Amino acid sequence: MSASLDNVCLDLRYVLTSVSEALDAVGVDAIHHGYRVGYIAYRCARRLGWNEELSQHAFALGLIHDCGVSQSEELSRLFSQLIPDDTDEHCRQGYQLLKACSPLASFAPPILHHHTRWIQLKNLPTLTEQDKQFAALIFLADRVDFLFSHQPLDEYGNLTQDSKHAVLTELKIQSGNLFCPAIVDEMCYLVETDDFWFALDYNHIKTELLCLPETPLVSRSLGLAEAIEVAEFMAKVVDAKSPFTFQHSQCVAVLTEFLGQQLGMSPRRQRELYLAGLLHDIGKLKTPKTILHKEEALTASEYNCIKRHATDSRISLKQVIANPLLVEWAANHHERLDGSGYPMGKTESELDLPSRIVALADVFQALTQSRPYRKGLSLDETMAIIRQDVTDGKLDKQVFECIEANASICYALSTGGTCLSSSLPMNKTMALKSNFKAIFLCSSFIDARCISFIADLRKL
Repeated sequence: MSASLDNVCLDLRYVLTSVSEALDAVGVDAIHHGYRVGYIAYRCARRLGWNEELSQHAFALGLIHDCGVSQSEELSRLFSQLIPDDTDEHCRQGYQLLKACSPLASFAPPILHHHTRWIQLKNLPTLTEQDKQFAALIFLADRVDFLFSHQPLDEYGNLTQDSKHAVLTELKIQSGNLFCPAIVDEMCYLVETDDFWFALDYNHIKTELLCLPETPLVSRSLGLAEAIEVAEFMAKVVDAKSPFTFQHSQCVAVLTEFLGQQLGMSPRRQRELYLAGLLHDIGKLKTPKTILHKEEALTASEYNCIKRHATDSRISLKQVIANPLLVEWAANHHERLDGSGYPMGKTESELDLPSRIVALADVFQALTQSRPYRKGLSLDETMAIIRQDVTDGKLDKQVFECIEANASICYALSTGGTCLSSSLPMNKTMALKSNFKAIFLCSSFIDARCISFIADLRKL
């Protein structure tokens, strides 16, 4: 095992496709909408004479253009009519998410305006001319896919000539008002081309995307610091799937980083653990929300569906993260030392210390976190359950002892500070004071509630 993960870098192209697929998981009926919008925009950009870099930028924008959508109902509204109502909120949300992520910040301005009518967009003083073109192209590509989704197909699943004519007619009617006339002209050429529609298939588009020549923007790899920024962006995007899932991942990330520090790992390894903790449950995007939120006991088939998320996480992360070790740390979070875990039934010899840290942090946070269907357990209840798993040979004793030695801090990090109380016993208060520096060092990504907790600690 290498002592460092210098090749932890993320491939931005795979990140963008993962975000697009994450948006599919929110619940819209038009699956792979982001892929189609990206491909439509790319083909039209090439028709417009844009170079490969700009054209792939348009492809990337299409993939993630709906990253600000927060609810499946909102996605449904976007597919209800050509000019949908209430588009401002998801445009603003997408803009804020992208602006806060430096590797993706250049995408923010066009996403803010990807539903702005051309008659207004062309005169906006706050946008560069190139960003106006990007926004106009994504708007048109998005609405072409809307029109495509509402057209009848023939018995072999292909668009009929009448359907093509209906799309052309609508585009020409809206040219100069909704859409940029110059872009409409080139789009109309594509609409009349059979290959354009035959290629508008998910598998074809994915193949085309992966075969595109490398360009500096979308083909570049990201180092650890940028990878963490993008991972946090992805976590926020999937918040629409299940808010508590996002909170869980962030708290697991902070907890794993803290444990790595307490166990003497290097600062870089601590950040790598944070990244693994943040992404460990990404496979839950494919788990139905009804199962994630079910209050009653799961059936055998539902539990089997839950178990699948660890495999889905591993396969998804393999596409995004270059280093297989970090992927394994994230994917092993339900494996157990005695072989009783899932999905691979790994045993002690196959689970390194980082994997054991993520696994124990995942259990600790899941027990302490309040979910929509139950209240989180107390620190004492949580420790009793985990202690039994350690005794039974399921979870790592060294990691557990580290949590035990820092129990109050770990509980605070795990619950976002909800354990803070003026009635804390004196020994716990003293433990919090003595470990304040450790909390402060590992808490740069804790949410506002934990920041409030730290502020209260300063008063002790």
